[in-house]
Amino acid sequence: MEKLFTPIKLGAVEIKNRVILPSMCVHFCDKDGHMNDCFREYVRKRAAGGAGLLIIPGSPHGKTSAGRPALSDDSYIPDWKELADMVHSYGTKLFCQLHPAKHQAGRGHAVERPSDFTKEELDGLIASYAACALRCKKAGVDGVDIHGAHAHEIALFMSEFYNDRTDGYGGSIEGRALFPAQIIKAIKSACGSGFPVVFRISGTEMVEGGRTVQETGEIARILEAAGADAIHVSISMPESGGYISATMDVEDCFNVENAAVIKKYVSIPVIAVNRIVDIKDAVEVVEQGKADMVSMARAQLADPELVNKYLGINDEPVYRCIGCNQGCKDKKARKKITCMQNPLLGREELIHFVPATKEEQQEKILIAGAGPAGLELACNLARRGLVPEIYEKDQIPGGLVNLSALAPCKKNMLSLIKSRVQYLAQHGIDIHCGVEVTEELIKEKNPDVLVVATGSRPAVPEIPGIHADAVMTGDEALKAKEITGKHVVVLGAGLIGCEVADYLAEAGNRITIVDVALVAASSLNAFRRNFMLKRMGQYSIEWMMETQITDISLPRIGVSQQGEDKTIEDVDFLVVAAGRKPVRELEDIGKAQGCKVLVLGDACSVGTALDAIYHSVEPALHIFD
Repeated sequence: MEKLFTPIKLGAVEIKNRVILPSMCVHFCDKDGHMNDCFREYVRKRAAGGAGLLIIPGSPHGKTSAGRPALSDDSYIPDWKELADMVHSYGTKLFCQLHPAKHQAGRGHAVERPSDFTKEELDGLIASYAACALRCKKAGVDGVDIHGAHAHEIALFMSEFYNDRTDGYGGSIEGRALFPAQIIKAIKSACGSGFPVVFRISGTEMVEGGRTVQETGEIARILEAAGADAIHVSISMPESGGYISATMDVEDCFNVENAAVIKKYVSIPVIAVNRIVDIKDAVEVVEQGKADMVSMARAQLADPELVNKYLGINDEPVYRCIGCNQGCKDKKARKKITCMQNPLLGREELIHFVPATKEEQQEKILIAGAGPAGLELACNLARRGLVPEIYEKDQIPGGLVNLSALAPCKKNMLSLIKSRVQYLAQHGIDIHCGVEVTEELIKEKNPDVLVVATGSRPAVPEIPGIHADAVMTGDEALKAKEITGKHVVVLGAGLIGCEVADYLAEAGNRITIVDVALVAASSLNAFRRNFMLKRMGQYSIEWMMETQITDISLPRIGVSQQGEDKTIEDVDFLVVAAGRKPVRELEDIGKAQGCKVLVLGDACSVGTALDAIYHSVEPALHIFD
């Protein structure tokens, strides 16, 4: 058997395999940090999915919120006891990550630097961590994971970048490691030497003046001596935060080598984490001895059955984490997270695919369009035992995802389509590609339900000269591999415009981006936006923001920039990426034929692939209502 699926001991606790669901703040609890059905079902799905260990965050002190469950006083113990019993019923172990809130030490305000803490407050915090760990033990939780990464409370002390103390808690590596070492010793004293204590730490902080991985190795030795049973090696700090929950712009397993370095400093197990999304990669990490265990976080948000599928217990295709960050990171504070690959995330207790009746199975469903919305609906109908007919005018399924995947660092988007096509094939549902749904086809098939999932088309503003031969849409530009060494003006600095510019710049073109907006790609989540703009900064790209194109007479383009008329000269091509508009002409045709008509995805309202998939779940439950 592969080593990843052999047992391992942390402290006195044996874990059935070496796959971990690490702590994530999902915002599924109530405002007081109490667990509810939403949170419990989220955890249950991951326990049932095959991972050996689930690490669930708990607030040990400070202000509570819906972000994560609390365990700051005894009133929360029943919540955790119920959760532990449920997780154990699947042969899985449960640890609590001691995850401090932003309001520490009862101050009512955020503590920014280690020097803000008095010695008395530090003693109080040490006691608070130990008391929370003891509550965990009383609740039947198997161990704790101390959050010492990402500039949270404890991480501040271990970082020379943040720690400006001049007493015993600062200065040398030993001084900076004193506070976490005291916390570990206090927990062991309260809970016993066999009670597992994992310590999560950023291997490298990735900021100038921050901690290196070698310094982290020295700290890890001190933590092991204090009683830590494993070191959980994360990466970075808020100043380099794009790597904490890395996007598709970052290669898979990018942080594994840091775990491998830490292993040279300690004899206790080391856990690798960050952008490990394929079980095959996790197997390789452990087999090569780079880590003893592997944390797979967003991979198990996207597919809670990840382990079971690899082991053949579940034969459905894997829904691979894309690294889009659209649902898990692009949410306002205290909002439930979502997932492009898993539209049931956070709705597990609400969504149940009830088998269709025999009468319902006789109804004919025709889906026009095999993009994200059409494919997701078809999969959910199949889960109910229904067999829709799917037609796609292009030669392959995927719709606009196929274009989106052409942009730099976005090939992961194709897995969105791959998993759904595989699922449909398993259920004997064909996708008729190269066939456009027309009025004649609707008459011929005479469906009871017509689903219009025909996507969107580029919006082209009315500007004099915009229909010239050298003017193309963003869609056309992504297909135009022959455009190299040219001066290309891109109209639109939104997501599509920036991705097209990124793509064309990579191909060796000189780019000018024009937009009336002040900020580029403002709708894109912060981490992906930062990576994209950094990459674009390497190329010959001129930004003309707060600028409007007034007339086009290639090779010249007239613009108005903040009220001043200017011209852009020597332009070879103009690419229009100025928004999109729904394609829904089939709606009226279907209604005229007496069909029930559903309009989904961009055809209903232009949005993201996440929007299209998320809103294609409930219609499957009520397709005949």
